Amino acid sequence: MAGIDNAGIAIAIAITAIFLGIAASLGATQDAGPTVSAPTVTKTVEPEMEKVKPLKSGYERVTSDIDPGVGHETHQLAVLLAPSDKVYSGELRYDASEPIQLVTLHGPLADGEDKGQAIWSPDGETKFALTFVDHKSAKGTWEFSGNALAVHTMNTEPFTVDYKVVDYAEKPMSDTVVTGTTMSVTDPGVGHESHQLAVLLAPSSDVYSGILSYSASENIQLVTLRGPVGADENPAKTWTPDGETIFELTFVDPKNAMGSWEFKGNALAVHTMNTDQFTVSYSVSATATAGQNVELEEEIHMEETHEETMVEETHEETHEETHEETHEETMVEETHEETHEEPAGPTTHTVDIPTGTSVPGCEESNACYLPADITINAGDTVEWINVDTAAHTVTGGSPADGPSGVFDSSLVMASANYAFTFDDAGSYDYFCMVHPWMVGSVTVN
Repeated sequence: MAGIDNAGIAIAIAITAIFLGIAASLGATQDAGPTVSAPTVTKTVEPEMEKVKPLKSGYERVTSDIDPGVGHETHQLAVLLAPSDKVYSGELRYDASEPIQLVTLHGPLADGEDKGQAIWSPDGETKFALTFVDHKSAKGTWEFSGNALAVHTMNTEPFTVDYKVVDYAEKPMSDTVVTGTTMSVTDPGVGHESHQLAVLLAPSSDVYSGILSYSASENIQLVTLRGPVGADENPAKTWTPDGETIFELTFVDPKNAMGSWEFKGNALAVHTMNTDQFTVSYSVSATATAGQNVELEEEIHMEETHEETMVEETHEETHEETHEETHEETMVEETHEETHEEPAGPTTHTVDIPTGTSVPGCEESNACYLPADITINAGDTVEWINVDTAAHTVTGGSPADGPSGVFDSSLVMASANYAFTFDDAGSYDYFCMVHPWMVGSVTVN
């Protein structure tokens, strides 16, 4: 019995130990938190809906496509304003899905005008100068002008852009709305003879204000002139073509070859301090506001030099002698054959600088000076009369070779004139320093 009791005790102890071990294990599990085996449930998971950004009031949304430009086939482009023969201008506000570049086009360019500039072409033949601005941002604003407006990336994946064009206008070409390409000339300013200058809006009594977008063959500086300034004014920076007619100079150096600029002044130009010519393509969208005392100045000019051109009156009885000497061929619609004979000896011949010649185009019909080619006798005088609203020069020489030094009017302001007497026989070419497409010639017998 004793053996049996001992064996029973041992079994009881063993069973107790087992239960104690199980209890300890359960206690540890409870301390760590309950472990629950959840029932298996079949659930259909809906794909997460893509969050679409709401479109702001007044904005439009567009998705880019493959850039159709030659050499740009791996890029993405979204055209906001399609190429036009007019000039777009305004402020672009944009909010894109990734950082984008901003683009305006200028053109199409004529043959030979694509030298040294950034070019975009859809077919390799029709070429536009390209203003390409990279703010490295997906959101912002940009003041622009050009024949087309687009946004762009150098990536292959499409992007989306929300945009709005504020103060938008599509303007036909005029004296103040211009798209063109021009070569620089030697700066006619005193002390600037080693610099290059391309005048985009010639000096005028009107005040221009607007937007310039440009693309040049090298880094350029931006220039506006105000004036001519009065004798009592003493501006910090000045520019003068003759040492007497003084303009206040605004000179901005963005240190780039392409960009946009909001400007105001009596003239607009781009400039370098180099001696070599540069090429610049540009779009200007501006308005012109009459400056102070313009009416008074015009009245003075009318009385002193241009009575026949500024009024619709006839002066047969009181001004016949003046007409015969200065304006027989071009300035009046009268005839004097019966009452006036050609005077003996040296005579004065008149050449007009017509309205609108500050914009390219007059060279196509050889009408930048009227007449552009004139034949006179030795000892005769030629008087050039500026009936344009912009200032011009009458400078002996040619755009290719520069001034000859024989004669130079400096700036001839609106409604002013310049005369030169040719004593020696020969052929004399001349041009406008600020508008080099303007050329003419005088043949002296």
